[in-house]
Amino acid sequence: IYINNIVTYGYDNVMMPFFACTFATSAVVLAIFFKTKDKKLKEMCLPNFISGIFGVTEPAIYGILVPLKKPLIVSCIAGGIGGGFYGAFNFRKFMMGGMGIFEFPAMVAPDGSMSNLWVAFAGVGLTMVIAFIMMFVTFTDKKTAEKLAQPVNNSAPNGTAVEETAPISTAESNDKNGENAAKETKKLLKNIEIVSPLKGKIIPLSQVQDDAFASEILGKGAAIVPQEGIVKAPVNGTVSTLFPTLHAIGILAENGAELLIHIGLNTVQMNGRGFKAFVQQGDKITVGQKLIEFDMDLLHKEGYCLETPIVVTNTPNYLDVLAQQPKDVTWGEKLLYIVE
Repeated sequence: IYINNIVTYGYDNVMMPFFACTFATSAVVLAIFFKTKDKKLKEMCLPNFISGIFGVTEPAIYGILVPLKKPLIVSCIAGGIGGGFYGAFNFRKFMMGGMGIFEFPAMVAPDGSMSNLWVAFAGVGLTMVIAFIMMFVTFTDKKTAEKLAQPVNNSAPNGTAVEETAPISTAESNDKNGENAAKETKKLLKNIEIVSPLKGKIIPLSQVQDDAFASEILGKGAAIVPQEGIVKAPVNGTVSTLFPTLHAIGILAENGAELLIHIGLNTVQMNGRGFKAFVQQGDKITVGQKLIEFDMDLLHKEGYCLETPIVVTNTPNYLDVLAQQPKDVTWGEKLLYIVE
């Protein structure tokens, strides 16, 4: 619709109400930066605010808004108000291209009129002020550490440390006694197995070329460099989130684990090109069910990295999340172990 309107009419006013949403997210994050006393959260906010102003809001959404929930709601409300403002003033975009502040030049009319651009500025200002005030007034640090910054408890009920030195662990300790202790401890713990949604090569999450994933801010897990462009369900559960651009999917497993599969890095900029979904948000899914197809050749041609993180976004709810060591893997093979 967006492309067709620009080609046919010379402008689009259908998608433009969504322009406010990016800045609503940025303002919410900025409000949290000034309000929170949680050091880790504060460190996340400022870079996420800056990236949001330039149109990249995924780190803020995945790393702050979704885990804390209330900021996501505030962002949606403020973005909706801004979108309503734009709709009332018949806000338009006259050409494609640009994200965030780089999108403003596309709002100058072909005849040089600046009235539409002033509407753009007014809408952004209104949206950001509303989002900032709402978040600043309603935000509280209560339970923030539990939801976002609490270190994972790696102790068994009897106080014995869970060593990450078993075959699926990422620790580097070679202490034999520690390995034996870990094995004995793990016998007492319940593991939830997550199978691979892709065929490809496993790489550690720390090696992913995106700090939001590599730092485990979004949760622990692993990444896969795909060899085929098919994503299959790694668990039985429900599609909790399916992004309109189809580059990422969230799954709520029957066992309570919340998973995020992000196909490639920065692929949101493809705006859905090269992606095809076989499910909808809210659908029940079973292990091995095809979820998404993506055109690897097109993504390579466009210059995107295909490293695909698979993370447990509610990692703090568990003792640990362990990943298979780097190797080739195919659909349905074990990938992650969630230790309860």
